[in-house]
Amino acid sequence: MSDISRIGDAYNWSVAKIAEAFGIDRKTVRKKIMNAQVASAGNIRGNPVYALKDIGPVLFAPDEAATPETLHDPSRMDPKSRKDWFQSENERVKLEAALSQLVPANEVHREMAMMAKSVLQVLDTWPDRLERDHGWSPHQISEAQSIVDEIREALAAEIRSADIVEESES
Repeated sequence: MSDISRIGDAYNWSVAKIAEAFGIDRKTVRKKIMNAQVASAGNIRGNPVYALKDIGPVLFAPDEAATPETLHDPSRMDPKSRKDWFQSENERVKLEAALSQLVPANEVHREMAMMAKSVLQVLDTWPDRLERDHGWSPHQISEAQSIVDEIREALAAEIRSADIVEESES
């Protein structure tokens, strides 16, 4: 018959048994135990044994504090996680483009140029139409033209600042 001294001893394992059970190298198990300073639960045949309840959190805890910044920062990921992250980001971008939630920059530039052109064309002809259709005086037309020029300059400044922001983000 086997000699069972305590039922709790069934959960006290050596480094070799822990490594074999979890498929981890013994050196890795030993290193994690030493870094976490886990106290042994006793000795069996001269080898230290460790309580599984103490070893589990040490073996499977993340290496650093798991904050959203560290979890989603590719520079802090192991190579496999980084590869998986970039693949998922590529798939997300493809999906957003397919759902028309993401528009390529050249299409945005073309649409913005067409809108600006349409607005400026109306603004350019507006003083002439006021003079022709409503009989405005040269003084009134001059005032309207100065307002059109202000709008044109403001629009040009906004377009320039958008280009500068876009270039700095690239």
